[in-house]
Amino acid sequence: MHLSIRDADALRLSPCDDPGFSNGVCSMQLVDGRWQISGHDVQALSEQHGTPLYIYDSQAIRRQVKRFREAFSAFDHRIYYAMKANSNPDLLMLMNELDLGIDAVSIYEIGIALEAGFEARDIIFTPNGVPFDELEQAIELGTRLNIENLSYLDKLGEAYRGEVPCTLRIHPGHVISTDNHDAEGWYQRSRFGIDGDQISEAMRLIKMHGIRVEGLHVHSSSMILDEHLFGAAAKVLLNLARQLPDVRAIDLGGGIRPPYRDEDDHPDLDLLSRALTKPLDQFEQETGRNLQLWFEPGRYLVAECGTLLTRVHVMKQVGGRAIACVDTGFHQLIRPRLYDAWHEIRNISNPDGPHRVIDISGCLCEEDDLARQRSLPEVREGHLLAILNAGAYGYSMASTYNSRPLPAEVVL
Repeated sequence: MHLSIRDADALRLSPCDDPGFSNGVCSMQLVDGRWQISGHDVQALSEQHGTPLYIYDSQAIRRQVKRFREAFSAFDHRIYYAMKANSNPDLLMLMNELDLGIDAVSIYEIGIALEAGFEARDIIFTPNGVPFDELEQAIELGTRLNIENLSYLDKLGEAYRGEVPCTLRIHPGHVISTDNHDAEGWYQRSRFGIDGDQISEAMRLIKMHGIRVEGLHVHSSSMILDEHLFGAAAKVLLNLARQLPDVRAIDLGGGIRPPYRDEDDHPDLDLLSRALTKPLDQFEQETGRNLQLWFEPGRYLVAECGTLLTRVHVMKQVGGRAIACVDTGFHQLIRPRLYDAWHEIRNISNPDGPHRVIDISGCLCEEDDLARQRSLPEVREGHLLAILNAGAYGYSMASTYNSRPLPAEVVL
């Protein structure tokens, strides 16, 4: 089993698999009273590399990629990994080995992807609000462009006319019905993509400059991953594709999420796939064009592979609450603070102890709750805890707040 490491300043290690859990829990198994990940003893890893420590299990990523491909196997499709979810170089090399492309959102991500071995043509660049010279750098490198506003579209046409093809990113409000109130609220907040009211102006610029539009994109997000809305989104993009003869792909973006616990609602990939069959068949019959499907999953591929290990250094009582104070915090896993996200937590040191209700608090000089009122096997000072499903938007959103160093990462 390959093991790669990177310390707090320059150390990263690789991903995770779960033959024993199919409900969105990471690949951690209890063997003879000790927790293991892919055959590696979790306690031993913490002693070898210290805490806090991110552990990634590559077999979980292989499983998720295989599952995604199987679901959409009826179509000609390509997966572009959204590397903002986790840009660990070892994980990127694994994605390249698995023949995925890259969805990049900064010129710096492009550089990291190229260093990991990706070809520029396998990278889609979707910038938001950056100087146009970032797009020019990406063009010089040879990456694909995903244009999300009229300003970029006009500048691209003026500078390159039809020499540089692009994909158009359409605002999700153009594909979501206003009778879906949850989705409506989300798309009203979203600033990404060309608004439906601006489609005619986009078409004018495309015609005026002779721009080659080779793809149409909408970021699906968790809000439109109901199979009916998914199919409706595809229909809207296909209707636009009828007006743009150079379009050869529709990109349904990312946002597909794994469940973080049993009761979580999450998309059924098979249902999403079936929702695309009729509109794509109809388009091909009417136009004679067979479009490729592109997807940009991030969290779906890497969330379950990651575990964040942290050690309890202080136990205290406040207002009748038992609190375990640990050596990580929202500077290393911001999702609970930013999104009120739920992550399962396990007591590695005392898996069979009597359960007690406890809060888990971080080490920052801030309100830094990682979990509240969790029932865990009794926690004491010195115990090792594992925070599961931490492979996506964990390390990649980490900071050095309070001047604390970044955690180490390990890839199994």
